[in-house]
Amino acid sequence: MKKIVTGVLVFCLLLSVSSVWAPETARVIVVFNNTPDVALLSQYGKVDQIFHVIPAAVVTLSEYSVEALARNAEIKYVQPDYYRQFVTTPQNEGEPLDQVIPWGVDRVDADRAWQYSTGKKVKVAVIDTGIDVDHPDLEENIHGGINTIAPNQGYEPDDIDDDHGHGTFCAGIIAAVDNDIGVIGVAPDAWLYSVKVLNLSGSGYISDIIEGIEWCIDKEMQVINMSFGGYEDYPALHDACDAAWDHGCILVASEGPCGYTAYPAAYSSVIAVAATDREDYQGCEYGAELELVAPGEEILSTVPGGGYAVMSGTSFGCPHVSGTAALVIAIHPSYTNGMVRRILQMTAEDLGAPGWDPYYGFGLVDAEAAVTYPGVTPY
Repeated sequence: MKKIVTGVLVFCLLLSVSSVWAPETARVIVVFNNTPDVALLSQYGKVDQIFHVIPAAVVTLSEYSVEALARNAEIKYVQPDYYRQFVTTPQNEGEPLDQVIPWGVDRVDADRAWQYSTGKKVKVAVIDTGIDVDHPDLEENIHGGINTIAPNQGYEPDDIDDDHGHGTFCAGIIAAVDNDIGVIGVAPDAWLYSVKVLNLSGSGYISDIIEGIEWCIDKEMQVINMSFGGYEDYPALHDACDAAWDHGCILVASEGPCGYTAYPAAYSSVIAVAATDREDYQGCEYGAELELVAPGEEILSTVPGGGYAVMSGTSFGCPHVSGTAALVIAIHPSYTNGMVRRILQMTAEDLGAPGWDPYYGFGLVDAEAAVTYPGVTPY
């Protein structure tokens, strides 16, 4: 009971100081111990959405109603449905170029792995700002998606295109097509799915991300790439990630910068990835949750409009790991997500202090070593 009361007090404080919240009502995520009681919620406010992979609902209600619901024995917890900017806007757009293997793809030895696996038909969801569905280096590999921010933010429900750029950039690292132009992704034959949960400013609600994860579970996605993170623990997002892991998904997310714990990367159901430079240096992103590192500086990849750009950031190590996971899954389709995760850990190139360490985790992801690993026991 003390925990619930404390949570209510903190939530009321957030209501009073945040510019996101309206002064009289708030958008919250109500998580039940069992099945959501829609009739109960309707007594207190407007039910906006019901989830089925976690026993939760999105509700708009008053501060008084938040306090009342938090004391109800049916309810596990109530959290704000935070609206945050999760990614920044890409810059430095360029023209199409003759095909090259980006240095990051080369550094993780993906090109050496392609003789064994190209990630063919492995379903990789990019939970982000969308993907440029007409990009000549991506369109062949795009096989669907969902827009979870429609229609409230002015989008059509089937609009999975990218009006920001971050999602397209990550998609190119994962699975840009092996053709005569542009770049090649880590897993050039993987199937990409655009899960648009962030808008043109890179912002979105936690509930939109949860809906995206729910869609991934329903559509049997094998890898979920989340190249973003927030500095607050979001319990409902944690529950959704755990549900996806339990369903068999590999989840990959970006570690926070300069020692800040990032979520969802900090959750045990998610592979936390930090970014390295051309010298394999990684001295800023660290933590007990860090699992792998991958290239994230001066990365060349795809951007909306059919172009390319070079960018750096913590976001861009993550897609190298997602692509490598797709390569392993394609060659070992019967392996569980736990087995694939262990392979990535055990075959990583050890950097920094011997063994696992908080700056490099298990090391730099190694695609060739991962796809040629002889076998692994159940996780």
